Amino acid sequence: MDEAPEIRSLGEGKYSFLVGRQRYTLTTALEEECFVRIVSTIQELVSSFPPSLSQDERLFLALMSFSHELDDIKCKVDSIAEALKEDGSNN
Repeated sequence: MDEAPEIRSLGEGKYSFLVGRQRYTLTTALEEECFVRIVSTIQELVSSFPPSLSQDERLFLALMSFSHELDDIKCKVDSIAEALKEDGSNN
């Protein structure tokens, strides 16, 4: 890749950033720190994929990875909530 993966703030919540082989520009209401953290995580994940994959394949695999992680977190939260509910009903 010729371009650095930096995230450029263009002002008023607008950013330009590279993911895989594509530069994207978008506007968001997210706080800059949160946006940079999210995009940096995506950049790191996508850069770990084989270079032979297309941009669409890279983005889809990133989506699948994040969906899997989110599902794991949901299951853990549900389990903790159920344990707290059971503990509360035993008191």
